[in-house]
Amino acid sequence: MGGCVLLPQKATKQEAPLGPAEIRSAQAAAGTIAVGKSTKVDVRASLGEAIVVDFQSGYEVWVYRERPGEKKKPPATELVLLFDPSGTLTKARTR
Repeated sequence: MGGCVLLPQKATKQEAPLGPAEIRSAQAAAGTIAVGKSTKVDVRASLGEAIVVDFQSGYEVWVYRERPGEKKKPPATELVLLFDPSGTLTKARTR
């Protein structure tokens, strides 16, 4: 007599969806945008909503925070983007 035995599958932990201004990896996110080429529309489509700081000069700073993993504890890495008044990305920095 032959038979199949099904072993219980190890439960996989599913990650919660990203929240506003949250990214999984600042380095990977930075690789999806290009200084001098990407626009606010491009970045929003690629990374989602950000924490936005507006200046009277028309410049904007957008901040995305890396979600800390189980092994990684704060401080979380941030991706900081500077847009000129025309809406083009002029600088990007991780900190």
